[in-house]
Amino acid sequence: MKTRNNTLLKTVRHTGILLMLALLLVPARAMAQDWGEVREATVNLNVRKAPEPGAEHVVTLTKGQRVRTDFPQNGWLAVFELGEKDHDLAKAVGYANAKYLKVVKVEKPAAKPAPAPKKDSGEGEVKARVAETPPAPIPVGVDPSRMPVKITSDRMTYDETGKVISFVGHVVATHGELTLWADKLSAYLSSKTDKKFAADSVDRIVAEGNVRAKKGTTEGTCGLLTYLVGPQILKMERNPKLQDGPNSLTGEVINFHIKDDRSEVIGGKQRVKAVFMTPGNIKVQ
Repeated sequence: MKTRNNTLLKTVRHTGILLMLALLLVPARAMAQDWGEVREATVNLNVRKAPEPGAEHVVTLTKGQRVRTDFPQNGWLAVFELGEKDHDLAKAVGYANAKYLKVVKVEKPAAKPAPAPKKDSGEGEVKARVAETPPAPIPVGVDPSRMPVKITSDRMTYDETGKVISFVGHVVATHGELTLWADKLSAYLSSKTDKKFAADSVDRIVAEGNVRAKKGTTEGTCGLLTYLVGPQILKMERNPKLQDGPNSLTGEVINFHIKDDRSEVIGGKQRVKAVFMTPGNIKVQ
């Protein structure tokens, strides 16, 4: 009986050692949160809903824009936002031709060697107090100014000469945290070159008819809206109204700075009107 117990004990020890070795030999990539490949668009590249040329157009990547890719299929790759952490095909923006996405090597900084331990002098030492909470992590993800503008509608026309894409019918546009709704929307493309048909990105968006814009708890309505994509500024005209909870602003023109959550109201013929609700715990004399 004693011999049998010793054999069983040795088997358990060997199994534990093998498990420890297996964990040590797991590739670093499998243990890390990073997945897929970071790739860069070599041209202005269309991202489609399915991995095939005739599939519905979702968004266009500008030349030089970086994305995360994975799930290769027949020469196509699933495209994700650069900051996407979940390795889930359902989180993909769409699919793009792998031929026009070059791999970008992302080099990680080398780990600094640990400092040599100091010799004990025998005297007491004063050490810095340990912080109760760790510092907030640096946000990693897509810069809002580089995020794609996604637009859906019933119909779409493209004027190559004027570099204007027009969307008509139940238009919905999203850019970062901002969402726009309108009857008609025109996206004006910009180019860094003087070539007639070249386009690098969306410069501005003009929306008309039952326009509504929303970012977080702030929501606005107007008849005409111009959105400057780079500086992220909304210019609202034709009876504009901006509301955040019970507070509201009206005027002839409202400029809403999305990055700073700041509003500018211009009166003109129509006087500026601001309504601010007083908190219930403050007594007004």
